[in-house]
Amino acid sequence: MDIEIREYRPEDEAQWMRTHAIIMSISHAWNYSIQQRPVYKRPSTCLVAVADGAIIGLTDIEYDTQPGELCFLKDSCGGYVLEFGRLPEYAGHQLGAKLIAASVEASKQKGIHRLEYWTQDRNAARFYQRFGMKEIGRHCRFRMKPTEEIENLLDKKYIGIEYLYACCLVEEFPLIKQKYTVIEDHPLEPHVCIGYEIRF
Repeated sequence: MDIEIREYRPEDEAQWMRTHAIIMSISHAWNYSIQQRPVYKRPSTCLVAVADGAIIGLTDIEYDTQPGELCFLKDSCGGYVLEFGRLPEYAGHQLGAKLIAASVEASKQKGIHRLEYWTQDRNAARFYQRFGMKEIGRHCRFRMKPTEEIENLLDKKYIGIEYLYACCLVEEFPLIKQKYTVIEDHPLEPHVCIGYEIRF
């Protein structure tokens, strides 16, 4: 199979959205669904993998304009990978490696020499580990019921809080669960988000 990695084009939007939706439906990497293609305010690289005229994989990277603006590490400007994935039926074609290689080359051309990949998805984490990426951090992402004290900070007559979306260090999560009502039911259950870095 011939696979082309190329820059995203505006006419790709409908196919990109379809591919993104399928990837998102089988992954824990995303916290929310989207109904339109993201538009980035900062410099970015947007690539797609194409086979037989169809988009089968994608990656979007937005770049720091100053260290730590987007990325977790602050020693230099980096690229924060916002979108990354491939359709499940194309496993075994090294699409992930090809998208990363193309991302590295595109980032070098912009003067960027490191990328950060963050994920809540265990399969993605295993892929990054096999790829040799270095873990740079982890935290828990969770939703919790607001306390009465928090609700009182807002005018309850007009504003209701269904839940709060929060994060904490992994080692602090057991204490959070003791003190607050954490939502455990799917699809709002807690996840550990792990960051990986590749330097080049």
